[in-house]
Amino acid sequence: MSRKLVKHTEEQQKESIRLSGRNIYTDKQNRTIYYDRITRKGYLIEGRHVQAATFYKNRFVIAVIAAILLAATILTPIQSVIAGAVMLVLAELAFRLSFLKKLEQAENIDFEKRVSALQYIVEEKGKGRVLSLAVLYLIAAALVVLNALDQQYDTPAMILSGCVALIGIYFSVLHFVGLAKISQNESGKTKRR
Repeated sequence: MSRKLVKHTEEQQKESIRLSGRNIYTDKQNRTIYYDRITRKGYLIEGRHVQAATFYKNRFVIAVIAAILLAATILTPIQSVIAGAVMLVLAELAFRLSFLKKLEQAENIDFEKRVSALQYIVEEKGKGRVLSLAVLYLIAAALVVLNALDQQYDTPAMILSGCVALIGIYFSVLHFVGLAKISQNESGKTKRR
């Protein structure tokens, strides 16, 4: 009976960690909370809001990648920078005026922990998925640089592409570290048996 209770508690804790990143916390009541530093308010993120929260959490990266793709295809670098800035402003307005309004404000927030991206990777993603993402981020970083060199971008677009490639490398390294921790945890569990 106690084993069932322990398993049930572990499942509840696992369910409470749905998102990770800056400004996302799990409080002592096991609620997932987005803390907005501008308004200094906390917002509860429930299961139905997780996909939208994931999109809005990555809104800046998505806008930058879209701007690079536009520069590589149909727009000049200056036009793509302007388009990227417009996308950033629109995403921020949608986040503040639409998404945050849908969320319930959290009362009595007692922050217990912030779920780091590494912790989220180790606890929520499978080993195969982590390896795939690590390799894909690395390939994406290389492709962004190769595209910039092939298209012979001017200096600002080249710098922007380099920044995106660095972000890809960062996430690749993060996933490789997560993979090592997952393997370490698995080997630790087999040694105990």
